[in-house]
Amino acid sequence: MHISWRSVWAGSLFGLLTALGPWFQGISFQAAALFSAGLLLTYTSIGFLVAVLPTFQPKFLSGALWGALYSLPGAIFTAVPYPLTADAPAYYREFVGGGIRATLLTLIFGALAGGLAGLIRRPQT
Repeated sequence: MHISWRSVWAGSLFGLLTALGPWFQGISFQAAALFSAGLLLTYTSIGFLVAVLPTFQPKFLSGALWGALYSLPGAIFTAVPYPLTADAPAYYREFVGGGIRATLLTLIFGALAGGLAGLIRRPQT
């Protein structure tokens, strides 16, 4: 099996960029670290998925499709509201408030990560 490591790195880069967000939201160190690790690993795994699955042209669209499909379970999960304690930081409310906005953001970010990974994927030989 041929792995396009460029796609994995693209997913990791996208993951690093999104993982910065929790550090500026006034949540505890442990919460920021775990949230950031989850974001990093999610987008890195999208890059890996794009690296090993078959592609079609245009490569960006191919990667975006794989990224969106991979993100679909998470998007459905974020669509369902989940109760929080009254003192929970506002940052968490975005993700557990449910609704179409959280669902679309999850799908769009997954598609963007996959699209970037697909765009720079090396052609298979």
